[in-house]
Amino acid sequence: MKQLKVMQDHTEQHLDKLAKKVMQSTALETPSLDFTAHLMDKVQGISISDITEYKPLISKTAWFVIAILIIGCLSYGLFGGLEGLGWFDKIDLAAISNNKITDAISGITISKTLMYAIGMCGLVFFIQIPIMKHFLDKRLEY
Repeated sequence: MKQLKVMQDHTEQHLDKLAKKVMQSTALETPSLDFTAHLMDKVQGISISDITEYKPLISKTAWFVIAILIIGCLSYGLFGGLEGLGWFDKIDLAAISNNKITDAISGITISKTLMYAIGMCGLVFFIQIPIMKHFLDKRLEY
């Protein structure tokens, strides 16, 4: 045990002498006089990368299309396009309200309003997933 410690001390002393010898034999490197000017020229020459550039999730064109659709639907509803729910009656939702699950639970009735709300939430959910996945994938790129 004592011999091992002596050997380690001898090895450390040898490495210390070697390091001192190498440090004394090499000269310090100093940068050239115009090093700062060259470095600043290179830094100013680098353009701002695309990663830091702000890009909205929904483009201006998409917002324009969304606004046109909303204005169109509102104007259609306000100016006589909706007598009753004529265009909703053309959609056959009997498969949703008349099935084995709803027959088994006879005490619960589902209104059309609830069906429309569930359908719209589902539609928005399944549209939003690919959009958010694309956004997060772009954000995590290197």
